[in-house]
Amino acid sequence: MVMPPLFFGLVTAGAGASIRGFREFETKKKEEEEANKKRLEAELNLLKSQINPHFLLNTLNNLYGLAITEPEKTPEALLKLSTLVKYLLYECNAPRVKLSSEVNFILNYIDLQKLRLSSINHLQLNFPDAIPSDVWIEPMILLPFIENAFKHGISGRKEGTIEIKLELEDGQLTLLVKNQQMRHLENMNPTGIGLNNTQQRLHFSYPNQHSLNITDDGDSYQIHLSVNLVG
Repeated sequence: MVMPPLFFGLVTAGAGASIRGFREFETKKKEEEEANKKRLEAELNLLKSQINPHFLLNTLNNLYGLAITEPEKTPEALLKLSTLVKYLLYECNAPRVKLSSEVNFILNYIDLQKLRLSSINHLQLNFPDAIPSDVWIEPMILLPFIENAFKHGISGRKEGTIEIKLELEDGQLTLLVKNQQMRHLENMNPTGIGLNNTQQRLHFSYPNQHSLNITDDGDSYQIHLSVNLVG
């Protein structure tokens, strides 16, 4: 007569302890996930904060050179730069921006770079005619690859070509950038702040949703980036 109630009590106590243990485990798990999420967000924000000053410094250096060699182009260059800065200040703080806005920013940047191209520099561009308004992307994550091509693929003494191709199909974005290596500098490889920073941002923002292939044979440099924007 004593055993059934005692057995039932032990089972009930054990079940209660198991439930409490499971709840504590789930709570701890959620707290760890939230802490990891906040840590990743902090790291991502830090990486994003490094990109804009890096971009502006490079652009100002280019404008300085343009002001010395072709001062008549400086007013137009400053006007285009103001458009880029406006985008950086008022749109790039969001976690995601419209791909159409980002592409427009890239095209404005390319227009600015065209001002310093000589007749021996060639530019091949292939961009979509139209981009759906409901496609979003991490801001300033494509530009470093394009900026790198202009930084290292342009020379006033040697003929060279920069090829930039952007495609969007069913939410899959593909970017191809290719240029000759006019200057083999340290930040030509992924240890430079631009490329290294961007690769980390891709890792955080598009885990298992992107692929990046970099080819460097000493004479030419090519990146092939694919990002799933709807995953």
